[in-house]
Amino acid sequence: MELRGYQREAAAPALRGRNSIVWLPTGAGKTRVAVHVCRRHLESRRGAKVAVLVNKVLPCPGTGEPPAVSWPVLSVVLWAQVHLVDQHTEKEFHALQDAFKVTSISGDTSHKTCFADLVEKSDVVICTAQILQNALVSTEEDVHVELTDFSLLVIDECHHTHKDAVYNKIMLRYLQRKLSGEQDLPQVLGLTASPGTGGATSFEGAVEHILQICANLDTEKITSVQDEMQHLQSHVPQPKKQYDLCQERVQDPFGEQLKKMMLRIQQFMEQPDFSRDFGTQMYEQRVVELEKRAAEMFCRKTRVCALHLRKYNDALLINDTVRMVDAFQCLQQFYSAERDKNNPTEQFLTATFEENREKLQALAGDHRYENPRLAKLEGILREHFQPLGTSRGIVFTKTRQSAYSLLSWLQTTATLRGQHIRAAVLTGAGYSNQTRHMTQNEQQDVIKQFRQGALNLLFSTSVAEEGLDIPECNVVVRYGLMTNEIAMMQARGRARAENSVYSVLAKANTREVTRELLNEDLVELMKRAIQAVQAMPEQEYCQKIWELQRVAVASWLLKEARLSEQRQLHDPAAVRLYCVNCSAAVCRGSDIRTVEAMHHVNVNPAFRSYYRVSSGKMHFQRTFKDWEPGCRISCKDCSQDWGMEMLYRQVKLPVLSIKNFVVETPAEKRRYKKWGAVTFPIKAFDYVEYCSGTYSLSL
Repeated sequence: MELRGYQREAAAPALRGRNSIVWLPTGAGKTRVAVHVCRRHLESRRGAKVAVLVNKVLPCPGTGEPPAVSWPVLSVVLWAQVHLVDQHTEKEFHALQDAFKVTSISGDTSHKTCFADLVEKSDVVICTAQILQNALVSTEEDVHVELTDFSLLVIDECHHTHKDAVYNKIMLRYLQRKLSGEQDLPQVLGLTASPGTGGATSFEGAVEHILQICANLDTEKITSVQDEMQHLQSHVPQPKKQYDLCQERVQDPFGEQLKKMMLRIQQFMEQPDFSRDFGTQMYEQRVVELEKRAAEMFCRKTRVCALHLRKYNDALLINDTVRMVDAFQCLQQFYSAERDKNNPTEQFLTATFEENREKLQALAGDHRYENPRLAKLEGILREHFQPLGTSRGIVFTKTRQSAYSLLSWLQTTATLRGQHIRAAVLTGAGYSNQTRHMTQNEQQDVIKQFRQGALNLLFSTSVAEEGLDIPECNVVVRYGLMTNEIAMMQARGRARAENSVYSVLAKANTREVTRELLNEDLVELMKRAIQAVQAMPEQEYCQKIWELQRVAVASWLLKEARLSEQRQLHDPAAVRLYCVNCSAAVCRGSDIRTVEAMHHVNVNPAFRSYYRVSSGKMHFQRTFKDWEPGCRISCKDCSQDWGMEMLYRQVKLPVLSIKNFVVETPAEKRRYKKWGAVTFPIKAFDYVEYCSGTYSLSL
C-alpha cells in the first residue's frame, strides 16, 4: 500500500514508534496512514498485536443523553459503530490480511463473549471502544484483556478522548499504569480531522484544550502536513461556502394557534406565568425541569401537563424547521396513542386538542403560510440537481423527524420531480418515540446505494457527519443547524468533489448564522493552537503533558471513590420506587438485581401484580448470549411504560428503566436518568437463589 507524500509526512513519528496524533482533513486518507503504520509495526516487532478502536456513541432514544447501560437495547449495542467496524475491515484493513489475521468485533456480533480468545488468536482486532472497555473491566476469564495484551492502539476520531467518553476511560486506565512506572504499555496512534477548541474562545484556552487532548492520548507529537501542503490541497479540494439565508414567515397562524393552546394548558395547571418562550430550547429545558420536579413531588396534574406542553413545543420546533403538516401529524400521533382515560387531567388535555383539531388541520394545509426555508432548499436542489446530471448531495438536519419530513416534502414537491433526484433518509438505528428507527441493514443498504449511485441525495442526521465512508459530494447543505466547529468541519468535509458547494441554509439574523460565523473563527483558532503546541520546546511540552496527566488520573480516582461511596449511602430495603406517572409504590431497592452487570431486574415474584405485559415481543438487531427480549411492560394502574421483560436462562424477569420511576430514600425523592447514579448498592442476580423461591414482597 503506497502512501502519498503528505501521508508519509503525517505518519513519520508513528513509524518511529512514537505516540502521536495524525491531524488530516476529512478525505485525506487518515485510515490508510493507520494501516501503513500497523503493517510496519507488525512486521518489525515479534508478537506485536494491534487494537483499532472506533467510537460513535449516539444519543439515547428521545432523551439526547448518552446510552445508559441499564436498558437492554442500549447496553452494548452502539449502533453506528457496527458500520465503522465493518467499513475499516472491508475498505482499508483488509490489505493486511495477506500476512496477518484481522478480526472485527462490533456490538452486532456475538464474538464479544470470547473476546480474550479472539485477541490472543488475532494480529489486528478492530472493535468498538465500548467492547474493549467492557473487556478491560470484566472479571470473566474468556472476556477479560489487559492493555498490555496490545502493542499498538489506533484510536479513530480521537478528539472524543475527553471527560466521560469511553476513549478517555480506556486512556485513564493507560495513564494510571504509566504514572505508576509501567513500561510495556502499547504505542498510541490517534486519528482526527478536527480536534476543536473544547468550547474555548481564547487562544490560551484553545492551546490548553489541544494540550489536554495530547495528554489524554499520551502523545509526543501532533502531526499535520507542512512540507507537502500543496500536494494535500490538490488531493483534497475545499468546497465553496455560501450562506443561503431566508426571512421569517410574515404570518404564522398555525404556530400562534399552538401557542394559544399552550397558554390555556398553563392556566389549567395554575401556572399561567410559567413561561412564554414557546417554541424554543429554553422553554423545553424549563418544562422538562417542571416535569421532573412535579414527579418528585407526586403532583400528577402538573407532571402530565408538562409532558403535553413539551409535545406542543416539539410541534412548534418542527413547524419552524419543516412543514406545518409535519407538526400537526406529530401532535395527532401523540393524541392517538393510548391514554389514561380515567384521569381528569388527560381528559382535559385530550379535549383541548380535539376542540382545535379541525382548525389546526385547516391552517396546516394553507400554503400561504409555508416555511420559507423549504423554498430556499428547493432552489438549491433545482440548481445542483439538473436532469440527467451526476450530482450527489447530503442535507444535514437536526432530528430524525425533520429528515423524514424533508423526504416527504421532496416527494410531494412538483418542481423537483423532474430533476432525477433519488433520495433517502439516513439516521441512527436506535429506537425513538418520535419516528421509527432505521435498522442496521437499512442503514447499510442506503449507504451502499448512495455509494453506487442508485441514490444521489441523503437527508441525514449527524450519523453521516463523522467516520462513515460516504462518497464525495457536489453539494452539502446544513439545514437550520447550530452545532460546534467540529461538526461543521466534518459536514464540510463531505463536499469534496471538484467545484463542490457547502451551503448554510438558515434564517437571517439568527443564532444559527452567528454560530456558523463563530465556528469559522474557532477553526482558525484551533489551527493556531495546534501550531503553537507543535512549536513548543520539547521539555516544556513534556512537563505540561505530565502535569495534565497527573491531574486527570487523580481526578478520575477521586470521582470513582466518590461514586463508590455514593452507592453505599442507603440501605436498599429503605429505598422505595414509585411509578413516575401515578405515584403508586411498586417495589423496594432490595428487590432490584443486575443481570450481566448491566440489566436491572426486579426479582420479587409479587412485583408481577403491579404491571401489565403488552402483546408482541420486542425485536432487536442481534441475539444475546444468555437471554432474549420479551414484551414491553407498563403500570397496571396508569399504563406508564416501565421497561420490558427478558427471558434469562428460561426465567422471565422484568427489566426496569430507572427514568420511569421516582426513587425515595430516607433523604429525598428523586428522578434518575441512569441506574449508575442511585445511592444504594444493588446485588448481582443469583440464578440459584431466585429459582429456590426465597424472595418475598417487601413493600
